[in-house]
Amino acid sequence: MTPALETSEVLDYRHYGTLEEIYHRELIRLAAVGVADPEVTSTGGNCYALTGDAGYDPDGRSIYLLATTNGDPALTTGEPITSWAVGLYEMQGDSVALAMGEASVDALGDSPDALGCAVTRARTALHQYTGGAPAGKVALIGDQGVTWIPA
Repeated sequence: MTPALETSEVLDYRHYGTLEEIYHRELIRLAAVGVADPEVTSTGGNCYALTGDAGYDPDGRSIYLLATTNGDPALTTGEPITSWAVGLYEMQGDSVALAMGEASVDALGDSPDALGCAVTRARTALHQYTGGAPAGKVALIGDQGVTWIPA
């Protein structure tokens, strides 16, 4: 019998299924705010995020979103969710966010509400601020208003 070869992208399907259960309410909320085909996705290195088809940018290009928790680059497990960050990205572009939205759970009451708010803020940032962004910056709308972050 040949030993299994190591790879850098081994998906932990047990963990993936658990994440689908843990984030079930949030996936429903994404669908409710107009995100098509919401799901948990691997972002590499055994990290996961929520994703889905987010529609189109102002130029008509298809975009998708990635949503993560607690300021981390991946979904949180085993600790309370305190905030959501949502980035909008071109389907056919590079991996630089077009716009971002954040929302804290404390300010909005529960995790699905905070996620829905973060999606709305990211879409607002995309449609209102993308054309006027300073060079090398992306608009982020969070609980404190609009800020410009490095692209």
